[in-house]
Amino acid sequence: MKRMIFSLLLTIAMVANSMAQRASFNGSWYGTLAGGPYSMNLVFHISQQGDSVAVTWDSPMQQAYGLDATATIDNDSLSIDMPIVQATYQARLAGDRLTGWYSQGDMNMKLSMTQDSNYLADRPQVAAILADTHKPYHSEDVTLTNGDITLAGTLTLPNEGDKFPGVVLVVGSGMLDRDESMFGHKAHLLLADALSRQGFAVLRYDKRGVGASTGGHCTDPTAQLAGDAMAAVRYLASRPEVDASRVGILGHSEGGIIAIMNAAQYPDEIAFIVSMAGVGLPHYEYALTSKWDIERVMGINRDEAEKRFYEKVYAIIGTERDTTVMRERMLAMLAEDPYYQHYLEQALPKYPEYTASDFNEAMVEQNITPKNCEMLQYDPAWDLEHVKCPMLAVNGALDFQVGSDANLAAISRHVPHATVKAYENLNHLFQDCSGQDNLLDYAGIKETMSPVVIEDIVTWLKRVVKP
Repeated sequence: MKRMIFSLLLTIAMVANSMAQRASFNGSWYGTLAGGPYSMNLVFHISQQGDSVAVTWDSPMQQAYGLDATATIDNDSLSIDMPIVQATYQARLAGDRLTGWYSQGDMNMKLSMTQDSNYLADRPQVAAILADTHKPYHSEDVTLTNGDITLAGTLTLPNEGDKFPGVVLVVGSGMLDRDESMFGHKAHLLLADALSRQGFAVLRYDKRGVGASTGGHCTDPTAQLAGDAMAAVRYLASRPEVDASRVGILGHSEGGIIAIMNAAQYPDEIAFIVSMAGVGLPHYEYALTSKWDIERVMGINRDEAEKRFYEKVYAIIGTERDTTVMRERMLAMLAEDPYYQHYLEQALPKYPEYTASDFNEAMVEQNITPKNCEMLQYDPAWDLEHVKCPMLAVNGALDFQVGSDANLAAISRHVPHATVKAYENLNHLFQDCSGQDNLLDYAGIKETMSPVVIEDIVTWLKRVVKP
């Protein structure tokens, strides 16, 4: 009798467990790869009926939907294989969340997922601005041109007064709109709101090829993007509500570089600049340090031979301006580098249709692209030394894309009159990431930008231009 009762209870438990298993993974799961500059949203659509499991996935930021995948489920464990990108996702169900790792090549990134499709919607700072119907400023949609590029933007003007000092907001790298929208965050909306409340006219615009702006592409050379920013400065200075002698640029990341470039080249037109997470070091130096820091946080550990190999690649591209000589130096280095030669020994048997020369040429072409050369060859030293206007440079101490200590030190060295400040516990987006289990999870943090940073920028600008 006891055995019968035990068997019955065991059967009930097994059935209940099976039913719970089937129900728990069904539906759509939303998450963001916590990989800093590599972050992107992912959505898995899982349908489980009995022992059959079907799954497709979306990458909304890449406008890719319904991609093929296969999945296996074992109790509370989920394994998804995405052959189109040669990636896998291994996770366990804990409560109402999936917690696990996304693996692609030698990259492993934390990926936590929820069935709440509004998981990115909780952005309290953005929501407060959008809900405020009694702002002390008004907004106006504007367009301006730089040659055949048409830039669409928003101009905010205080409701009272005139001859306002003006600030042009310039976004960072990538496909960013006027608000620098990322993962539901709108950092430049916050800055425009804070500045216009304090008497500034603020112009922010969609990057070329993004949003309502036309012509060109957001990955065009930074020098060309700097021309767009100067067109915005000149448009803002031309407005009758604005004091043309008090117009400057506030730029984030690549926008900080653009601010520095224009301040050096057009000292009579730029009254001040603010560099948020801008660079002070030669790019080929800081980019490599950034690469190692980001990968370390992501759990990727390169051996010393591989690091030395990439140091040689970056140094050749960063210091050689003649592309013919650059190719020759790169090919000569590949022929002698022990790490690369070991890589060839492993790769050639797998791809017998290719020769070592084919691999060498592919490696050179992969690295010597116009954008890569432009980025790695830029040394901000000359531009910084020609910045004569007031300058504020700020970085987050936990910024793994543009390290604060070395870059701020270089800015101070080249621009002795600049005000520089590093903020403890802030990342590249100036979010407070203290207590985060992954410092690169920009989407997982509700804060869009530290209020302390916003207040410091406004205070500094008010002192410099006295609105």
